[in-house]
Amino acid sequence: MRRTLRLFLPLTIVAASLVTAMMAAPPGFARGQLTVEGATAMLQKTAVIAALLAVWMFAAVAVTLLSGREIRYSSVEMRASALHCFALGLVAVTSFALTAIVFSYLIPYHVGVPLLFALGVFAILTKIYGTIAVFHAIGTLVAGSRTREQLASRKWFRGDLAMVVVGVLILGAIRLIPAIGPIAWSLSSIFGVGVAMATRFGRREPAFLVWRPAEA
Repeated sequence: MRRTLRLFLPLTIVAASLVTAMMAAPPGFARGQLTVEGATAMLQKTAVIAALLAVWMFAAVAVTLLSGREIRYSSVEMRASALHCFALGLVAVTSFALTAIVFSYLIPYHVGVPLLFALGVFAILTKIYGTIAVFHAIGTLVAGSRTREQLASRKWFRGDLAMVVVGVLILGAIRLIPAIGPIAWSLSSIFGVGVAMATRFGRREPAFLVWRPAEA
């Protein structure tokens, strides 16, 4: 039953994406009366989404190859405490926005601009890492092995890289849905920022150094 579910769930998502896209298309699309401008706009939008998904796939593969252990730790943390990661992500995103406003208006120009640039770089890196951890978590939930025997029986569909690729494909299929796609990616970004902050980018290091007296 679980094997059948893992096989048909991605296919169901893709089919739902196509059906929703057809329902959201202009009324003349089904009758072949779609204008050239409308068809061009739809093709351009789909091409932009596909290009962004290709960039995400490249980034996910590169980061997983370089830091697969950290991505796996963050994925485990997200699956173990999803609500905590989501709440922390909301707080972090709100803090980023408020801090950017402070840097833009309440700090002198020559000081605020470098700080704003540093904040933007940190926020982008946090989003990228956290979203890749979300890819890994989704791939593990859908296609991950449940027992050691099942994992040992697999020859190629195993490991962190395979789980990340599955997650990218599933979220990419959801992203093609006109109304649901942007909402799903926004939620995944919040989860990603939260899990990145919760695990210190998968390193699980303490937020502050612990002072210990020197031994005599």
